Amino acid sequence: MLPDVCSAAKPTPMKKIVQQPILFFIALSLSIGTAFAQLPTNFRIIPERANPGQNIEIVYDATGTVLNNKKNVTAVVYAYRNYKWYASDLSLKGTSNVWKALYEVPTDCGIIAVKFKADTLIDNNKDQGYFTMFLDKDRAGVMAKGAYAGWGLARSPKYGMDIPGYIKFEGVNDSATYHWLNQEISFNQSAKSILVYPYALATKATFKNDAGPRLQRVLNYLKRPDASEEDLLNARRILLRILQDKTTADSVDKVMLQRFPKGGLARLNAFKAMPIGSDMDLLLQTNRKFITDFPEQSANEEFARENRISYPTIYQNIIVLGAYADKDYADLDKYIDKIPFSSLPTLYYKIVEIPFSRKEVSEKKLLPVSEKLIKRIELLRTTRPDEYAYLSPSEWVKYVNESIAKRILPVHAHLLNTAGRYKEALIYANQSKSLLGYTSATLNAELANALSHLGDKTSLKILLEKSVFENQSSPEMLAMLKDTYIKKTGNEKGYDQYLNSLKNNAGGLKMTEEIKKEMFSKPMVDFAMEDLNGKTVKLQDLKGKTVVFDFWATWCVPCKASFPGMKLAVDKYAKDPNVVFYFVDTEERSADYKAEVTKYIKDNKYNFNVLFDNKAKDAKATGEVFERICRAFNISGIPQKIIVDTNGNARFITVGFKGSATELADEISTMVDVVKTSK
Repeated sequence: MLPDVCSAAKPTPMKKIVQQPILFFIALSLSIGTAFAQLPTNFRIIPERANPGQNIEIVYDATGTVLNNKKNVTAVVYAYRNYKWYASDLSLKGTSNVWKALYEVPTDCGIIAVKFKADTLIDNNKDQGYFTMFLDKDRAGVMAKGAYAGWGLARSPKYGMDIPGYIKFEGVNDSATYHWLNQEISFNQSAKSILVYPYALATKATFKNDAGPRLQRVLNYLKRPDASEEDLLNARRILLRILQDKTTADSVDKVMLQRFPKGGLARLNAFKAMPIGSDMDLLLQTNRKFITDFPEQSANEEFARENRISYPTIYQNIIVLGAYADKDYADLDKYIDKIPFSSLPTLYYKIVEIPFSRKEVSEKKLLPVSEKLIKRIELLRTTRPDEYAYLSPSEWVKYVNESIAKRILPVHAHLLNTAGRYKEALIYANQSKSLLGYTSATLNAELANALSHLGDKTSLKILLEKSVFENQSSPEMLAMLKDTYIKKTGNEKGYDQYLNSLKNNAGGLKMTEEIKKEMFSKPMVDFAMEDLNGKTVKLQDLKGKTVVFDFWATWCVPCKASFPGMKLAVDKYAKDPNVVFYFVDTEERSADYKAEVTKYIKDNKYNFNVLFDNKAKDAKATGEVFERICRAFNISGIPQKIIVDTNGNARFITVGFKGSATELADEISTMVDVVKTSK
């Protein structure tokens, strides 16, 4: 029996437990430093000694807790079933500060933990947890299957089998964890293969240099002639990670390769042999072959995860590479039902968002791809995947919605808007808005587009005004707002005052104060670059002016996305001869980049002064000036905007683009105005 293999000490004999009252077992448990018998006074169950499959009443008294006198208290119950935690929502009914609910204990549950919450407040017994173990209904004096392990592992986070996010503390000592795992395996032999690795870890941590004989007995069991592949993989894991015995591990490897030629180790060897590099055809071919030779359904999940054999990544590689190589999405149809939720946002980014932002694939062709991914997300939202079992159904839905609100839903709404499906676009945009409010310029633009085409003037006006308040508008939205104002008043008189009245003055003042903190003074790097007309512009020619430099490239998506906001800033100072803007095209590799830049500026009707960065000697790309600037100011990446004062000193540097045209315009304008008024 495994207790003779995995135990340092025999479990308390069954006969003795049966003859003694339950309190003796609890007292024994307390002797190793736990506080299981001393349940918190504000949490209890009725009956106190329950069995799996039984209906119980959970009673919670919020007096003295963070939920004291709170309304609408709810709970999440974590049930430890077959050595895994499963969360469920629990509705409570309360009078005064006491909240109660009936709960049916699952038949395969050994222990539960409970979390109480109201709004954003959570009571988990001050990070100690509210736990209760259940008695085995068929074995007197013994806890139900999973009770011992759940109680030990839930409070031992370093073993990686606790409840994610439930309690946050260093955990009980290793000897306590060892005790509870030993009890579990002793009384429930079916757990030995599942828990053998954390048991071995706890054994080593508890007995240290004296753990050898105990671990050897474990290995003898795992390496027995009729051992399963799972047992041999566990033996290999213990040898390599705990004992650092590579020689014996190699001997186990030979046995596994002989007995399981398509097993986990062969799978790992094939995975490691897969090539890396930029040959997309070769990568696509080898990923497809791996899936054929080693299908996911036959994989040992724990072994694959530990060795970073990620089937979702392989499916994603095939879909993405296939889309680029074959110019279709056949692989998406083939594998989409295998893609877990954790991989869907990344997959959406790679096959929808990137080609959409770069205009590499038409919006018409991207829409059905986006719809398939959205449909998969919606399906998983209604059926929580097992990998997220630690989230309750309501927590799971919230997690999904938050994961797709900022990037995925606005892009999908845009594709629907482009297709003229405005009602559907509004539905998805509103899903995002329920979480983001009016804080995303990208989302606000899609909402405005849909509402405008649907003729909902009232909702559109509210949207436009609130977007201005949040400083999350686009030039098109500002044009809509102005048009609405003119239609109402008959002319544009007073529009500027109306627009300013909508702005969040407190937010503007805060932006100014934050920007002033970033101000510095350092001589700008000298340069001489040509503009669109071939005229050379030098830094010394700009003395006496406040200059805004915007470093960008034709291949840089956020660079070009920021241009509508930059145009607002350019237009604001169009009549000020002492403020000039230069858009410095840099880091270009193509031979005809100047023609591409000229066409892009003309097609988009940007009134920009463009400068072309120089190519350094023997360099493959332009960037001679920008590279010197990066070294001088310790910066990197584009878009980079540098504001230079009348004396040729750089005063501000801002990188990236946050997504709002009006926010960017205000940021640049504030910097310019601060520089103009500073000494």
